[in-house]
Amino acid sequence: MSTTKHVRTALIAALTSMVVVGPCVVAQPAMAQGSKAPPPIKSYVGDPGRLGDPASWRTAEFNRDAGLVSIGAEFAYADGYAGGGMNIGIVDSGVFAGHVREHGSLDTDYATGDRFFSVTAQGGDTGPTPGWYDPAFNDSHGTHVSGTVAASRDGVGETQPDGPAANMHGVAFNANAYIGNTHKTDGVFYGLVPPNATAAQTPDNAYLANLYRSVSKAKTANGKPIRLITTSWGSAPSTENYNTLEPTPGSPDTFGLNAAWRYLSTPDGVADANGNTKHWLNGAIEVARSGKILQFTAGNAGVANPTARGAAPYYLPDLEGRWFTTSGINPTVGRTFNADGSVLVPGQQEFNQCGVAKWSCVTAPSRLINSTWVELVDGVPQARYRAASGTSMAGPHSAAALSLIMQRFPYMTNEQALYTMYTTGRQNNTISDAAGNAVSNPTRGQIVQVPDSRNGWGTVSLREAMNGPGQLVGPFRVDTQGRSDVWSNDISDVAIQARRQEDATEAAAWKATKIARGWTRGLPANASDKDKSDYATGVRREKARNARAYEGSLTKRGNGTLFLAGNGTWHGTSTVLDGKLSVVGSHASPIDVRGGTLGGSGTVTGGVYVSDGVLQPGVSAGEAKYAADQHVAAGNVLNVGGDVRIGRKGDLAVTISGNNDYTSVRSAGRLVLDGDLDIDVHGKPTRGTVLTIMSGSSISGRFDGLSEGDVVRANGHQFRVSYKHNSVTLTVTR
Repeated sequence: MSTTKHVRTALIAALTSMVVVGPCVVAQPAMAQGSKAPPPIKSYVGDPGRLGDPASWRTAEFNRDAGLVSIGAEFAYADGYAGGGMNIGIVDSGVFAGHVREHGSLDTDYATGDRFFSVTAQGGDTGPTPGWYDPAFNDSHGTHVSGTVAASRDGVGETQPDGPAANMHGVAFNANAYIGNTHKTDGVFYGLVPPNATAAQTPDNAYLANLYRSVSKAKTANGKPIRLITTSWGSAPSTENYNTLEPTPGSPDTFGLNAAWRYLSTPDGVADANGNTKHWLNGAIEVARSGKILQFTAGNAGVANPTARGAAPYYLPDLEGRWFTTSGINPTVGRTFNADGSVLVPGQQEFNQCGVAKWSCVTAPSRLINSTWVELVDGVPQARYRAASGTSMAGPHSAAALSLIMQRFPYMTNEQALYTMYTTGRQNNTISDAAGNAVSNPTRGQIVQVPDSRNGWGTVSLREAMNGPGQLVGPFRVDTQGRSDVWSNDISDVAIQARRQEDATEAAAWKATKIARGWTRGLPANASDKDKSDYATGVRREKARNARAYEGSLTKRGNGTLFLAGNGTWHGTSTVLDGKLSVVGSHASPIDVRGGTLGGSGTVTGGVYVSDGVLQPGVSAGEAKYAADQHVAAGNVLNVGGDVRIGRKGDLAVTISGNNDYTSVRSAGRLVLDGDLDIDVHGKPTRGTVLTIMSGSSISGRFDGLSEGDVVRANGHQFRVSYKHNSVTLTVTR
């Protein structure tokens, strides 16, 4: 058997070599043969950061962004992930090219930036515009956002000339950033434009739509795709308010999230309230539906819902898993730490809440975030650092963290990586009471079980995300693509179980709405635009509910071994189609083997059915060697709480290394046998020794070609097979 271990390690320091390459230090994890190592982390000579030691990454430069420790970024770095090889799209108000040191990989000197790339776009009334900051129409917002995403960890600790803020590094400090320029400042409106708006506040919709398309399709230096785009640009117009879905009595008709959505989602070719027939959001939606992940910040008004653009998956449920919004936390309020210096409670939610978008919303640090800046000194742009607050600061934290999760799990789809981020989020200091007021959260600091209207999935936690999913929120069909890996989190499906009841309540409300508004047979011919929009949203959400699977399930595809080391309590059946699934923790649901191999030394509470594949109990010494950092130890016995059925095309494969060292299956249920028995002998068992390779409450059937008392030969040894006493035994005869 050949087993490999994809790098994820808490104890890998003993396997680490430090290699000086040019001006930077490369931390290169030792890798098992056949597994693909991530690119080595590139940092500065003398960086104290070491693989396997999260605390060693908490330098002064690290701590100058108060958000890094709140999201557990040091745990990603200690595991070998800083974004190397990842391409992140940024749509914002330009990035100052003069911050070249922060844009470098450190392969080159500080005068050259080789990780930040300009994307040129054009459309509408806007001619070709590069991604670089232009003082004629940009502000420092995009420069600040980009620094949080990917500014270099360069070890330089100088203080800027005119302020206390100093050099920092981004979340994904080895990632490549591809910059699209809005051709505006952060003051541009992304919703209904008031009559008195200036040209600087008025977006060019056709240009912005093309901007998302251009960033999505940008040719990258490493030939790999841009998998996610983060957006923090723009301001909410005073004509909109998102505290409720519909305007409250006495409020303008433009108030309410639904009204904002109707404006923003106008189809191309149809004029909106400002007379536009092209609409920027449609370009972003097109990109998301192509499979990219888009992040939109929730907004800063402190209301109960995010902006309409952040809430898009509520209105277009097909965007769930492709589009998320980020609310903020204040890391200086309610933040607590563990004894090792890592964060326990990340902070307290602030700014717009997750609201109706809670199933596609996270929180991230948003208060006094220090990052790169540009300032005009005597008309000349100068590189600076500044602290800023708002969900614009939260979005780049979450997006860059997602890129590290994508790097950690290169075999996951974009959507699977996103749900890994969701289901490993950490709970914040407050939640909402029944009236929507902030109250103390009794489970603050714990991993989120069900998203709530204030915090969504909580604050991104790279500490937990590096260990794999925390929940399965439906079918999770993973292709490990020849890699071997360990998921050590306890994995449940609590959230999707809870969503069943939420959906039932929503379905009842939708039924009542259709009756009350006369929609039981569809919309009337004279329906208003408002009714058309509301009806379309209701129909789309009904369709999504009807298609939703309310239990988690796992399907393993591809070569390589996936070790499940935690407590798996999801309800759906797990299926093995290729490679190997090894249960070394506990697994509550049944497992079907329909190709590939099921192994492990843990417990499967449900039954096991091997219709076409191999049941191979145990964890070999070779497997344990490369998964030891996840506390995967060699073991011989796979315990099963239900029946074990081996079909005609199935095999049981056991390994015998000695009289008391052999693999076996112990079942509390029935054994139903109809497949082959494969024996691999490595040791020298003594003649007369009885080896119990299976046991259960009863036995029916037999292995193909092996009746009671038959002799089987393997590796020069002979064994007599018996099915008596509810066990399958092998007696050594030679």
